[in-house]
Amino acid sequence: MKCPHCDKKISLFSKTLNKFGKVKVCPHCSEQFKSFINFKVAAILFIPAFVLSLFVLKPLIISLGLTGGISTGIMGGLLVLLSMRLKKLD
Repeated sequence: MKCPHCDKKISLFSKTLNKFGKVKVCPHCSEQFKSFINFKVAAILFIPAFVLSLFVLKPLIISLGLTGGISTGIMGGLLVLLSMRLKKLD
């Protein structure tokens, strides 16, 4: 992800993006921005994620001897991560 102010890369696993709350501060330029989920992107990704989870990931997880609900959790988390965006604070 990139800062909406300075366009420098912010790691998904950085301390900045993993703080609680929507308002965050860029570690490079110290400007505030907010994180949100783009529901349009989430809706577009929902069908491919569902199909991938049902026909690819779930059988793989079950063949490893784990419960099939783990595939739902993995795909749900991936869906949220792929649809998360950063926006300048108004």
